[in-house]
Amino acid sequence: MELNLVVPVEPGAMREKGDEEIKGRLWRVTGPHSPEQIKHLKFHCISYVWGSGTEEPGNFFDCKRPISDRTRLALEAAIKAAELLKREDFRPQIEKVEAFWIDALCIPQLEGESRQATLESMGYIYSSAVSVIIVLQGPIWNIIETAAAGQSPSPFPASELRALEQDKWISRVWTYQELVNGADTYFTTTNPGVGTPVVQVQRFLNCVGASLNRWKKENEQGEMGVLDNFPHLSILEEALGDMLMSGYLERTALGILSNIGLRDLDVNFPQNRLLACLGALTKEASWGAASNSLEKLADKLMELCEARNDYSFIYTSDERSDEMGLRWRPNSNGPAHLIPVINWYSSIPAFDLIGTTQNAHGDEGGFWLDNLIRLRPSASIDPHAVKQIERYLFGYHEPDNPTHIQIGIFKPGIGETPDWREDLLKFLLKIGFTGCREPQICEMGLFYSQRDIRDLEEVELFAASSIVWKFGNPGLARWKEHGIVKYCAGVYAGRLKQEQAESVLMI
Repeated sequence: MELNLVVPVEPGAMREKGDEEIKGRLWRVTGPHSPEQIKHLKFHCISYVWGSGTEEPGNFFDCKRPISDRTRLALEAAIKAAELLKREDFRPQIEKVEAFWIDALCIPQLEGESRQATLESMGYIYSSAVSVIIVLQGPIWNIIETAAAGQSPSPFPASELRALEQDKWISRVWTYQELVNGADTYFTTTNPGVGTPVVQVQRFLNCVGASLNRWKKENEQGEMGVLDNFPHLSILEEALGDMLMSGYLERTALGILSNIGLRDLDVNFPQNRLLACLGALTKEASWGAASNSLEKLADKLMELCEARNDYSFIYTSDERSDEMGLRWRPNSNGPAHLIPVINWYSSIPAFDLIGTTQNAHGDEGGFWLDNLIRLRPSASIDPHAVKQIERYLFGYHEPDNPTHIQIGIFKPGIGETPDWREDLLKFLLKIGFTGCREPQICEMGLFYSQRDIRDLEEVELFAASSIVWKFGNPGLARWKEHGIVKYCAGVYAGRLKQEQAESVLMI
């Protein structure tokens, strides 16, 4: 990778080609800095949305390629915000830092290994910064500033939630990794006439969570209502949990892929999704050969996860490898490139307070996935399991307070006799499931496989006990076609008996 920075020119120094005057001072892009220098550099990272307008090459800092016409304004706003952050009443004892990393100027501008390796190192760059300064413009800033002005952030009314939902920064694919990697993160603005344009991002995210909860209660809506009306704010709320827990728990591959999978992606740059996933997954810089294709990026991400014993990437919609001994592994040459089987957040299993992912181990017998539960096919589902799924989908009255309704996925009173199977599938399709709509019936739930596995030979179904959704777990299906073992991922909705978890040999 290369690290370049925008820094002020020392007073009295000669002006060089490419230097720019910003607020009465000359600024210069310096670098690339060596790995040894980088360890001691202090800088702010700038996050902003490019938009459709461009600056022509050479117009700003002698850029070699077209850049956003918002880059200049974003840099000016971040410089002003950094000055405010040095005030003792805002951020005590902050050192004076006047170096900035901003993508359009600091990522190597010519296509090649250095540019690609830098794009693969976003986690390292953002986590190394003393702060991340997010530059906003338009009505979103006014909403954030007003809500965060008091001692306790005020919830947003529905009209402001709708305005926030439409903001491009909230929905962009890079937002997640910028948020979870920032050690100290702030909002600022390019709007004119703003007095103190700095707001701590955590106050805003707390506000989003409180506002969505209030909206659900006031409108008697469940998660489907939020997904229909505020899909981007819903995943932004989950980013707060990841920010708060990042010092204690490692983020899992599946969790990262699921959060980023719901964000907006420029179809002309499909590699940005996997690059953003890499940035959220690792804080290591890429000093080796860069990955110049989706296939190589997918392989790099899987290899990185395997080195951490995180195999949760297997629960994706990809076709599987044809290589002997690796038929369980997603095929990086397939069309999906690690698209999660569903996009939904996982919770910490009740039996494991430190949090887990899909672990595995190898021995003389082969390669084993740990903590899987074999699902037993059945003609019907246990009524207690059905009751649990219905409670999650449609809510329930709390036993100690019968007048209080715990809202489920769907709005209470969706129907006098709701069809839970139909509504479960509706929910799964809403959160990205693209597989077979006819589930396998098991003793304690339903298994929706990515491929249609009905009428195939020797079908086996497994659920991951260590990755938990409120309604179930990700899983794997295994079968034979013409004597050859095949695999695909799936979604299990139902109950599990944790004591039945075992290691399963992958064949």
